[in-house]
Amino acid sequence: MNAGFALVPCSAVIAAAMAACSPTPAPPATVAGAAVAASTAMPASSVVARVRADEQECTDEPRAHERDRRPRCEGPGGAKPAAPRAYRVVGGSGDPVDQVVCDIAHAFVLEGKLFGVELSGGVDGSYRFVRTPHIPGLSWRAGGRYHIEFPDGEDLPGTLVTDGGGTTTAGALSRDTTGSEQFSMTPVPACE
Repeated sequence: MNAGFALVPCSAVIAAAMAACSPTPAPPATVAGAAVAASTAMPASSVVARVRADEQECTDEPRAHERDRRPRCEGPGGAKPAAPRAYRVVGGSGDPVDQVVCDIAHAFVLEGKLFGVELSGGVDGSYRFVRTPHIPGLSWRAGGRYHIEFPDGEDLPGTLVTDGGGTTTAGALSRDTTGSEQFSMTPVPACE
């Protein structure tokens, strides 16, 4: 394949070929948002050049000014990102949580009174302590894996379960612990 040629839908090439051979003019055909005058005899290379000139590639750059009409890519292949999935998260035993998470697809922090636990985002991932109480001589480290399950679909309540371990250190003494926590997740309207 030549690098200098763009792929053109077959309908554009067929419309141009039919127009060249047709004794009566045909109505204009629309290809990739650009009107191609099928009634004039245009060689296929002209159709390719016209389509290439009229197509705008998407960009993720900020808009330069208010007249900037370039399409935004908004994700792989120009696909729009999925709508945020917001949930009220309630549960935990030692340091209970009751808060709204605006989008579980991205990293988020569950804020207990004593600890802040960051989850990596998505329905499966990892977690770790990102905030612990400041008590001289005591320190905490913890982390592990988590899984979110929606048995009846993401628009109905689900469950978040963490499974991992940590170390509590007091002076020269350390204690390792393992365990799991469970949280209920209830869908709420999208938030910021």
